Amino acid sequence: MSVVAGAGTYIESPHVIRSGSKIVGRRTAIAAYVLALLLGLSMAHYLLPLKAVLARDIRVRPVYQYDAAMNVYGQRYFTKEPWHWPLLLVRKLGSPEGTNVGFMDGIPLAEIVVKIFRRFLPPDFHSVYLWLALCWVLQPIAAVFALRSAGERRLLPNLAVAVIAVSMPTLLFRFVHSALCSHFLILIALGLYFQMVRSAKLGAILWADGLMLVALLVNPYIMEMVLAVLVAAPLTLLLRRERSWIRVAAGTGAGVAITAIAALLLGYGHAVPMGGFGTYSMNLLSPIYPTLAFWGGFVDVTGGQYEGYQYLGAGVILLLLAADFSLDMRGRLDLLRRHAGLLIACIGLTLLALSTKIYAGNRLLLDLPAPDWLQQLRSSGRLFWPVAYAAVLAGIVIVCRRLSARWAFTLVLVFAGLQYVESMPMRREVRSLIRNRPGYTINTVLFRSLLADHSMLYVWPKFGCGADITAPEYSQLYLLASEVAIPVNMTYVGRFTQWPNCNLPDFPISVGSSDLWVFVPQWRPAMVLSVDDWRDICRQSGPLVACAQDLRGRTDLPPPDLPTLPLGETVSATTGGSGLPWLASGWYEPESWGIWSHGRDAYLAPYFNRPFDRGLMLTVTAVGLAPHPSTAQKVTVVANGRTVATWDVAEGAAREYSAVLPPVSSAQSVYIEFHIDHPAVPGKQASGVDPRELGFGLTAFRFDALSTGKNAHSPRNDKGRQ
Repeated sequence: MSVVAGAGTYIESPHVIRSGSKIVGRRTAIAAYVLALLLGLSMAHYLLPLKAVLARDIRVRPVYQYDAAMNVYGQRYFTKEPWHWPLLLVRKLGSPEGTNVGFMDGIPLAEIVVKIFRRFLPPDFHSVYLWLALCWVLQPIAAVFALRSAGERRLLPNLAVAVIAVSMPTLLFRFVHSALCSHFLILIALGLYFQMVRSAKLGAILWADGLMLVALLVNPYIMEMVLAVLVAAPLTLLLRRERSWIRVAAGTGAGVAITAIAALLLGYGHAVPMGGFGTYSMNLLSPIYPTLAFWGGFVDVTGGQYEGYQYLGAGVILLLLAADFSLDMRGRLDLLRRHAGLLIACIGLTLLALSTKIYAGNRLLLDLPAPDWLQQLRSSGRLFWPVAYAAVLAGIVIVCRRLSARWAFTLVLVFAGLQYVESMPMRREVRSLIRNRPGYTINTVLFRSLLADHSMLYVWPKFGCGADITAPEYSQLYLLASEVAIPVNMTYVGRFTQWPNCNLPDFPISVGSSDLWVFVPQWRPAMVLSVDDWRDICRQSGPLVACAQDLRGRTDLPPPDLPTLPLGETVSATTGGSGLPWLASGWYEPESWGIWSHGRDAYLAPYFNRPFDRGLMLTVTAVGLAPHPSTAQKVTVVANGRTVATWDVAEGAAREYSAVLPPVSSAQSVYIEFHIDHPAVPGKQASGVDPRELGFGLTAFRFDALSTGKNAHSPRNDKGRQ
């Protein structure tokens, strides 16, 4: 083994071609990029059928998984709206306020291009798989650019890095989220970093600024990674004490400022922190934990560390070991000094990926409180990607500079081949999942007709209010709705700009002649029962229930199959309790003890197997949260529009409260409203941080038939009884 370059000049110093011929250098560059292009095209062709890339099969085969579906219907709604400002606002999604399509985990850059050319494209076109194909084509090309910028310009190492780049498990793992497959932008950023620290030319700085804007219009997480890499360039030059750091810092600083202004103008600054930092993190063992499985085969302690899936692959791990073995301590230190800015960026990204709650396998090593601003980095486990790619580039350059050409080229090609072979199972699974997508499970004939004949779609429960976005029918409903771009009350989003209102807009619900209500999983029977005249206008189709005036009397569709509530049986409102199906809206998520009411109004809609001419007795077990200094919460009970009781629900231990309800007609259901006088926020009363607006807590309830002689009509004030 022979040393080809002295310590400290391994990275970003171009390897000198022995012939000294510029023509040979150009030919080598052309050959490297052409081979990378052919590799990328072959990968895209293998993984993605042309009919999927061009969206020719979307009417019979929806895209795979709900994230991809969100990208499709978000893009369709966006492209079918006229141009307006704010640019990314889609008024028909989350109507009437609208939804920022940038928060739908799509790719605004692609969506804007599609919107420009929408008149020349098929009406069902979407660019989700087209962008995915573009990612695979550009990935090896960007890897060659990054390695050549790092100084290694010989053909075989560039071929090796191209193969490794398309074989990274993290890239294959993210195929359901096309925006997060834009790893080529990270590689381009690394290439521009090496160019800036080598020569600080204005061209490289301007390209870096442009890349920041492009990354913003692709995905905020990708943008954060790109910024971290590019900002490392002036820091490296500063720590080297090179005067060019001022020029690079001014240029990249201007790019950061312009990108930040663009982000604010596009509405990215209005996201609500949703939590998850520390849950969607990287496990310390993830980079070396050998798994090539998509589901359940990786280390995940928190239930969200799939977002921090970071297995490097056997080829990359061996490459890094070989690079480390070929360096002595002086070489290591000199290399770290030469690229101290990038090292600091990589350390910072790694710490953010691990979060303030660090796990090594199942063992918790560190648990620190997280500042509020970190909550915006919800899925921080992804931030290790630039670290992995920087390590790959450094490993190849070090091996190729520290070892003789024969040994170096043999090793990097063997490691690249091993990486490719090991990733083949993942590659085959991606190919199978995209090529063999199942057809629609929703009744497309029925819902396409309903969506085309109505002017407003109400989906309930909303996302964030109990809707199961993983149910295929949820995504498929929105895909069909996007074909006609019908206004809809709510959609699935990656980030909220404000928390959704989980209360029904009316109780009972009056369905207008142009309205279409669709109850999606996990709808509760009480929600359907809240629809006025539901027996005549609501029909069930699989797991969905559709309600519309023009469904009245349809005998070809079954009415909703609703259970009935037994009399004399106490039903629980705790997690998984048998009383939950009858809670219509106005309630938070159930807990082990019961459920809190939300805000000023909460609703109950039981369904019985027969009418009750003499009325019913409602008995609840409840606890209050009173506005201090009071010790009781005043709750007014209304049944079918008539006030039947006023309770002073006390704090402390749960007590029983009762109300006499009027007769239940042949409709066999009753609408019960709880109106809370002064809901309170716990976090504003003490040292707690609970931001919810709570009224009273419901533990259980029971209905009993009134016997002869009971007064079923007069309202009553019940102070509660033990």
